[in-house]
This record gives sequence, structure tokens and C-alpha cells, in this order.
Amino acid sequence: MTPDVLVLGKSLGGGVVPFAGILTAEKYNVLQHRSVGHFTHEKNPLCAAAGFASIQYIEEQCLVENAVVMGEYLKQGLNELKARFSIIGNVAGKGLHIGVDLVKDPVTKERAVSEAERVMYSCMEQGIALKVIEGNILTLRPALCITKDDCDWVIDALGKALAGI
Repeated sequence: MTPDVLVLGKSLGGGVVPFAGILTAEKYNVLQHRSVGHFTHEKNPLCAAAGFASIQYIEEQCLVENAVVMGEYLKQGLNELKARFSIIGNVAGKGLHIGVDLVKDPVTKERAVSEAERVMYSCMEQGIALKVIEGNILTLRPALCITKDDCDWVIDALGKALAGI
């Protein structure tokens, strides 16, 4: 998949400086002859250096490839949990952008809202940070440098949380 426009933020500054950017194909670079304004964080050399260092690190450490491999590994483990716990209605995602849909009933797919919150807090107590969206979907967005051991920790924590509800 190749998007027309890719907006980058937060991590582009390496988690140290506020920095964002927009990447697009040259054919969309149509304002070379006009100024579209000047902004507080525009052209800041510290931010540019941090952003460049972040991109270099991602490339050198093959973190995009790691996201693909670890994402598949994580989804496989989550699907194994789905086979054990009927509260998991679906596991979906691409790379390390993963959602686990919790449902009260696997047939009606009624959202398991209070259960999702309990699972989230149980995972937090075990050292795993995740977020709940739409009331019942556990969202996992781990660091791109996640390892198999880290994935196993996430899956184990989630299994313990689910067993406790």
C-alpha cells in the first residue's frame, strides 16, 4: 500500500522533541513558488536532527521488518487466546497496529465494555499498557523494537487478565 500523503508525528522527534512531517509524491508538491506560512516548530534544527536520527535508527535496526514479523507473531498468540476465551470476538491488525475485540456473546457480538476496562486495568497492573477504543476493543501499539519475549509477556498478561474476568 502506498498512500498519497503520509502524516508523521510524535515518534518522528524521537520522543524527545515536538516534531511532525508530511511525506508525499513530488506530483503533490505544487506550492514551491508560494509561502504557506511559518509555524512555531517549522525549520527547527534540533527537531530536524532528532527526526533524521529517528529515521536512521528505524532503517538501521530494520524496525519496519520487525513490525511485520512481530505483528504476525503477536496476532498468532492472540488468536490462540481467542480459541481459549470466547470473549475474544476478533483479532485484527496490520504490523504492530492490533485490535482485540471483546464481546459478551460470540454470536450476537454484543460489546463487552466493562470487561474490556477490567482487562485493561489488569494488564496495567502486570506492566502492559494498552488502550480501549469504541468501548470494547483492546488496542495494542507496541514499540517497533518489540521482541518475541516482549510479545510473549503481552500474550501471557492478557491471558491472565482474561482468565480473571
